[in-house]
Amino acid sequence: MIGGKIEGSNVSRFEGFVTLAEIKQAPPAKDWGEVKFDNTKVYRYLRCTLPPEGKGKIGKVEFYAGDQLLAGPEKAISYKFFLPDAQDEHSIGYDLADAATAQRPAFQPAATDLTAPTDVTITSTRDTTIRYTLDGTWPTAEHGETYTAPIHVDKTTTISAVAILPDRAPSLLNTTTYLFPDPAKRGLNTAHVGNSLTGTTGGFFRFARTAGYDHKSVAFLRPGALTTELWNVSTGAYAADKLANAKETASLKRGVPSWADYWAKVGKVDLLTMQPRDFDLDREIAAEVNFIKLFRQKSPDFQPWLYCEWVEMARQRPSDKGEVPSFEMKKTFPALTWEESMGAMLLYVEELQHRLAAAYPEGKPAHIIPSALAMGWIKNQIDHGIFPDANPGSFYPLLFNDQVHPADAPIHRHANGAFLVDMTWFSAFYRQRSEGQVLPIETTFTPEQVKAVQFLAWNVIRNYPDCGLYQEGTQPCGKPEFVNDGKTITLKSSTPGAWFRYTLDGTTPARTRGYVYCGVISVQPGIQPKAIAYKSGMADSEAAEMSK
Repeated sequence: MIGGKIEGSNVSRFEGFVTLAEIKQAPPAKDWGEVKFDNTKVYRYLRCTLPPEGKGKIGKVEFYAGDQLLAGPEKAISYKFFLPDAQDEHSIGYDLADAATAQRPAFQPAATDLTAPTDVTITSTRDTTIRYTLDGTWPTAEHGETYTAPIHVDKTTTISAVAILPDRAPSLLNTTTYLFPDPAKRGLNTAHVGNSLTGTTGGFFRFARTAGYDHKSVAFLRPGALTTELWNVSTGAYAADKLANAKETASLKRGVPSWADYWAKVGKVDLLTMQPRDFDLDREIAAEVNFIKLFRQKSPDFQPWLYCEWVEMARQRPSDKGEVPSFEMKKTFPALTWEESMGAMLLYVEELQHRLAAAYPEGKPAHIIPSALAMGWIKNQIDHGIFPDANPGSFYPLLFNDQVHPADAPIHRHANGAFLVDMTWFSAFYRQRSEGQVLPIETTFTPEQVKAVQFLAWNVIRNYPDCGLYQEGTQPCGKPEFVNDGKTITLKSSTPGAWFRYTLDGTTPARTRGYVYCGVISVQPGIQPKAIAYKSGMADSEAAEMSK
């Protein structure tokens, strides 16, 4: 620990840190150490960073101003974060949020569903400068308009505002959309069951609202829960399980609604999303069938969706190890890269979809939201310098809050990761591209990055046949070509924007059979790569086989 630093920043949790003090003496094992120093400047971001060459790991860190606890594990007002990209156990930091800034701006009127023109006022801490934007971008001291008078609103309008005090970080962002009814834009009513990765889309309704859709949603979520656990909560089966019941009790203490409260809010819905992640396939399918039957009691014609999530940074799921059976191929292989893990996770969800259709053929068959593909492709683009204004290796800092959760404002400082996922949802549910409609609220993306994210989301959804937007054509795609450097294989086609499905066991691929290509295939012993190119609006190419 010797040589570790106490640092502060008013720029971000990643940048702008200055050293406030240095650790001169290590505490006794399993005991607290204390570093005292004088400081007169207010910092929003505080962190303790140990020397990178050391073997020590930080257990707990608390920050005080005199006797007042500013940040620590039990301090609810502060948000804990690890640096630089969630792999580092040598650093712990805290975002003090509005305890170190001006108060988050407030809007009046508070009611945001309008039928007549109105004037909107914005207030914050006394003597602050309020900056705002109307295009969904994040206002800063250098960007946006300075608020001086009420803003007249006579059509659907999104206002984003921050408050700034001299020599302090800007306040938390506040964004509100004032919505005027539009008969041509009917908002959907949706229901969701899952865990925190479904929670990533908790702001989806707010993105849809910026496009003029009064989207209504209700979600039943439990941290880390499998679908079968959520079903057991709904039936009360957890009451006899002490461990599970303790988890449920802890969730309720955190203000998580009970199933009874949730079910009372559920009316007739247009669609239900479920988040499969249980590799006991029979158990997962049984729970999904139970939920579909239950929701059909209130909504006989609703559309089920299986939400294909991404995997953790460590990539240790059975799908990553090639241990999930697939009706599409005789044999699967381990995923050796993030991109391949996304294709493998989708393959697992397609296996579930196939078995679910056989187990419960009634009603509308379940569709898949392939959000994992968007994650696979954006990482590939970032790492190869293709994604605009992003350095290779910046995938996690740009999009994630930790090893698995995409950043989602306001807790996670911005909504970059959630925006990508939500745009796949928007294109799938509303069957249209989000570019030019949905505003990038609470993201730190540049205009070029926003366009790239929205195009990627639309490209994923319209070119995944199961989402319902795929169109068959007559002109075939150019046959896939293999580029092999001995370690990785990349695919290309003479057709710009072509997508690929590939197999590694000699099975002939199709646009609904095999792994979906996300930019890279690893060379492994025993593989027999075959690929097909396809694209919405065109006919499929012939299958191609890599020469030995």
